[in-house]
Amino acid sequence: MTRRLTVAAFVVAGLIAATASVIASATGLGDLFTPVPSQHASPPELRLADLDGRPRALPEFLGRVVVVNFWASWCTPCVKELPSMQVVRNRLAAEPFEFIAVNVGEDAGQVAAFLQRFDPPLDFPVLLDENMVVTKQWKVRALPTSYIVDRAGRARYIATGARNFDAPEVFNAIRVLIAENSTTEQDD
Repeated sequence: MTRRLTVAAFVVAGLIAATASVIASATGLGDLFTPVPSQHASPPELRLADLDGRPRALPEFLGRVVVVNFWASWCTPCVKELPSMQVVRNRLAAEPFEFIAVNVGEDAGQVAAFLQRFDPPLDFPVLLDENMVVTKQWKVRALPTSYIVDRAGRARYIATGARNFDAPEVFNAIRVLIAENSTTEQDD
């Protein structure tokens, strides 16, 4: 019963976020991503198993710009943005960049079966937050939610609601962060 209420809350919050996103886009009031305040730049721990049961953690990706995307198979906006994530990953294959897709509340069997529908297949890391502990620590209020973490491991931007990651303005924002951190490394 509690799990159903939690799922229902995510659905309602997702619909509210999607509506707000459409209104913001239509009026020009919002950006694609909101900057994360500097006092919250250190993201919470992210240590979860992937679909093969291997433990993965955010520090493994230090030195790369990482988009941490919280999603679920029942979330239509989440499903819609997954292919654009793969397109961007392919386009940035030679760059220090990665997507991490954190599935919220579903087990490995459900997620693996669901991912079979994608052609071409998604080949970025998919992690499982079956009990939604990490999702709560990251203060995810609606699905999908994406955080962009820079190469130094700082959370820089957050987006609630679906994004087309292959859209020029999103793709270019990611490229700017990759370049920004490259310049900082050269100065050190």
